Amino acid sequence: MRKISVVTALVLAIIATIWATLPAFTFAIIPGITAILLGYYGLQLSKHNIKSKKTAQLAMLLSGLALILLAYKFIFIPKEIVSPQKETIEQQALENETDDTLDDLEELEAEDNGLETVKSKF
Repeated sequence: MRKISVVTALVLAIIATIWATLPAFTFAIIPGITAILLGYYGLQLSKHNIKSKKTAQLAMLLSGLALILLAYKFIFIPKEIVSPQKETIEQQALENETDDTLDDLEELEAEDNGLETVKSKF
């Protein structure tokens, strides 16, 4: 039972470490936590049977590193990825608004100039 839990923990720790480096890093939490639990169980069985503890410790270390990397990515990497098309659409909308505003200002200036010429004639 000890060997099965330690080997499974080691495999899950490696999977969690690899998965934590990929863009879909959020899924690495499941094998990471499972690897820590199985590694701890294997470590307790190793202590009870007086066997080697190094592989169980290695599995716990790898899964701990994967979870630390996962926590780092959760905190510092933005969750929303903006596509270039969305940015260009937003820029075009902003440019259209500024063009409309400039046209409105030019119309107002033209009306003001027309009023001034009418006032100067009287």
